[in-house]
Parts: sequence; structure tokens; C-alpha cells
Amino acid sequence: MNPSIGRRVVDVHAHFAPLTSSSSTGPDPWISRDGSATAVWYHGSHVDSLVREVVDPTILIAGEEAIGIQEAVLSPWVALLPQTEDPNLAEAACQRLNAAMAETVAREPRLSAMAAVPMIEPARAIRVLTEARAGGLTGVEIVPTVAGEFVGGERFEEFWASVAETRTPVFIHPSSKGMGIDALQGGYLWNSVGNPVETAIVGAQLVLSGLVERYPDLRIILAHAGGVLPSVFGRIDHSFSVRPEPKSRLSHEPSWSFRRLFYDTIAHGERELAALLAAVGPSQLLFGTDHPFDMGDYDQLTGLESLGLDPVALEAILGGTAARLFGLAAVQA
Repeated sequence: MNPSIGRRVVDVHAHFAPLTSSSSTGPDPWISRDGSATAVWYHGSHVDSLVREVVDPTILIAGEEAIGIQEAVLSPWVALLPQTEDPNLAEAACQRLNAAMAETVAREPRLSAMAAVPMIEPARAIRVLTEARAGGLTGVEIVPTVAGEFVGGERFEEFWASVAETRTPVFIHPSSKGMGIDALQGGYLWNSVGNPVETAIVGAQLVLSGLVERYPDLRIILAHAGGVLPSVFGRIDHSFSVRPEPKSRLSHEPSWSFRRLFYDTIAHGERELAALLAAVGPSQLLFGTDHPFDMGDYDQLTGLESLGLDPVALEAILGGTAARLFGLAAVQA
């Protein structure tokens, strides 16, 4: 039996690109169409990792429904997040993107969306996020690093204090660059290894910096089931027991904070997902697919049933927790 039957299923890891341009002479993404198929180009190259619809919301939600998903919380395709260090350019790019995302979801009650913010200046990020939320967006997507600095650093404290106060969900997605490590550039390692390592670093930094302890209302969601972070929970706890450095900013062992983060379900393996469930509990998991990329997991609904979850826990993972965090209204059938 498909476990989505009779239950609310919300995809919290679904990317969208509100692109309309059919040609480009610069590095910005653009699209071309061949009948009903959409192709995306970036820096002059075809993005062949896109295996599902990314620019047409009607086709996107139809594709989600075809695999048992009723709703999606869209996040911008990471390539669209501003990479410039110029605060003015970054702010303008985020505002354009947020306006397009808000316009898209306003037409489709089964879709909601997260904002982009210029993290290069945390005060600007707060202002842009406030505008975006007033315009109907329900959360924010950020990448782990800004100009080479991980976002758990002290410079970003103002941002974290603000999103904790407003209880805004923050979805942290790897930057998909392989962290600039040459050894990750072959064999698709920048994605299969680099992305989960990047997520693990930022998750560990947020916890070891004491941010999660200081701001108990933070709603941080780590992509790809936390990357490789869950595999080192025990090792990080051990460092707390034997070294003074982790104790300098923490009152509890790190796993106490790891159990307060949220994680999507894209673990690419029932064993890995079961281990994450055992470590943090079903209340911290949110269903996600990584739509529309080739590294997405589109067959999880049946696999989740094999984990032996009780109905309440399963319903929370599939959509209940997402509805609570993002403030999603019930969608009428």
C-alpha cells in the first residue's frame, strides 16, 4: 500500500527556477523549450542533472501528484542564489527572485515557497526576509558559506537571532560547488561527497558554536538528511567528553542540539534513514525529494512504510511537521 493514501504529503525539498528568458549571452541561467520539454542552460552549458520540471509550476505539481505528493514547499534552485559579494547587487537579485517565487505560489494553493536573502550582510538579509514573508513566502533557503565563511560564525549572529525570534524555517542547502576542492571535481564527487560534507560542516558548526542552545526557537532544516553529519554524532559527543573546546560554548553534549535540528528524508538508503530516525526521532524529519535533480529520491513513500513507523510518526514525517513549521493551511481537495 502507498503510505500517502489518506495522508497529507508535503515535499519540503523541491527546487524551482522562475526563468523565462529564452537566450543569454552571460552566465545567468536561461531556458529553451522543445515542445513540452524544458531545458535549462547555465554558464553556456546544458544542465543535464535536471530530470524533472523546474520552471513550470503546473507541470511541477502534476509531477509531484503523480508520485503521491499533494503539496510542495519550493526553494530556489541554488544556482539562482546571488553569488556576488556586492551587497546592493545581492539584495536586488534576491528581491527579484522572491517576487517571482511569491507570484508563482500565489496562483497555486498546493505550492508555497522560501525566500532568498543577501547573507553577505546579515542586516540586509533580515530586511529582505521580512519583506519576503510579508509578501507571502514561508521560510528562507541559504547555503552553508558566504564569501568563504560558514554561516555559523559570529558575524551572522544577528541573522540567527532574528529568525529564531520570528520562528522562520531556515533550509540550509549545500552550495553544489564541491567546496573548491580539486579532488571532488571528477566522478560527480562534488555532489555525492562534497554536498553531504558541506552540510555536515555547517550543521556541526551551528551546534558547536552554541547557536542552537542559545536560540531554542530556531527552526533549522538540513538538506540530504544532514549529509554525513549523523555518522559522526557519536564522535562529536566523544570530543565533548574529552576536550575543553566543545565545552567552552555548550552546556549540553552536542547530540542534545543535534536532536533539535530538522532533517529531510533524502538519505538514499533505508539503513541510513533508520539510523537518523533512531538518533533524532521522527519529530525532526521532514519528507523531501530533491526535485527535480538526478540525485533526488522519488520512491521514498513505499520505503518509509518498511521502517515500521507508527501512524502518528509517519503522518508527522510526511506532512504534519512541515505544515506546523511553515504554517501551511489545509488544502481543499
